[in-house]
Amino acid sequence: MMLDIDYFKSINDQYGHQSGNEILIQMSDLLREIVGNRGTLTRYGGEEFIIILPDVKKEEAIQMGESIRQTIENFSFYMHDNLADERKTISTKITVSIGVASAPADTDNAISLIRYADRALYLGAKRVGRNKVAEKSFLAI
Repeated sequence: MMLDIDYFKSINDQYGHQSGNEILIQMSDLLREIVGNRGTLTRYGGEEFIIILPDVKKEEAIQMGESIRQTIENFSFYMHDNLADERKTISTKITVSIGVASAPADTDNAISLIRYADRALYLGAKRVGRNKVAEKSFLAI
């Protein structure tokens, strides 16, 4: 599963990179709590995360992705406005887009698995409106 925070650049642009970092820390903590011991969570780039779920079928991963998406959508994130004259605390809502690919259903190759999840994320979720979960089989590869 590859997860990307929607419109993250606008947080950095409007409130400063330290504010974006505050969001990333809270997102990491929230994802770590959700994933627990069912899988491995890694940060993969600026605001992308990968969740590896061993021995989980694709359908279950899609359901978990949807649960993660909804949990994040309903969570209140807090940050400081680091660009304002007065540094005040702000509550904000965040959404994420998620791409899902699985082995062996989609591929047995680790690099291809990441590529398929990434393509599902950007072509199947981001390009059709964001705040969605998309899977590799959605795409013609």
